[in-house]
Amino acid sequence: MKTNDTIQRTTGETLQTQVDRYTEALLTLQPQAKHRKNELFTRLYPTILALLNKHVSQKAILDMLQTQGLKLHPSRFKALMAAHAETARTQVSGSTEEDAA
Repeated sequence: MKTNDTIQRTTGETLQTQVDRYTEALLTLQPQAKHRKNELFTRLYPTILALLNKHVSQKAILDMLQTQGLKLHPSRFKALMAAHAETARTQVSGSTEEDAA
């Protein structure tokens, strides 16, 4: 089994140099497309909700999102909306319970 000292001596790098190099390499990784879509949707959810409350159609929202590069199938859009609504309800009920305690 190699120790950090052995690794340091055999590679000629200090441990911190290795950490920096590994960190740099890891930061170049990108999330999978599905996760990027979910993250984008999470950040856009308040805006989307406001638009829906103003009676902007789901189709118009999906068309605009697709124009900007975020393509979502209508069923995926509905599933994400439902999931975010559930999360919001859970957070509100959790806050209400904490306030009552």
